[in-house]
Amino acid sequence: MSITSPDSPQKVRLNLTFPVERVDQPLLAQAIRNFGVIADIRRAQVEPQTGGYIMLELTGTEKQIDESIAFWKAFGVGVGFIGAEEVQAY
Repeated sequence: MSITSPDSPQKVRLNLTFPVERVDQPLLAQAIRNFGVIADIRRAQVEPQTGGYIMLELTGTEKQIDESIAFWKAFGVGVGFIGAEEVQAY
């Protein structure tokens, strides 16, 4: 049995939901630059008229991931955790 350190890289799958007023802002790029996470986009659809979503796998330490999620939420981005069976609010 291995114990994961908070400083060890971790991977989480997230669904980010962007409101219309945020689709023109580089919030994913800012989180990558500000917090040092790695984002692997799996699927996305973003439209200026309706908003959109990005499904991604985020890699970073527990702190980096938590800071990224808090950053997105501060801008009104919905953050859902994608589990094996369902999408849950993070």
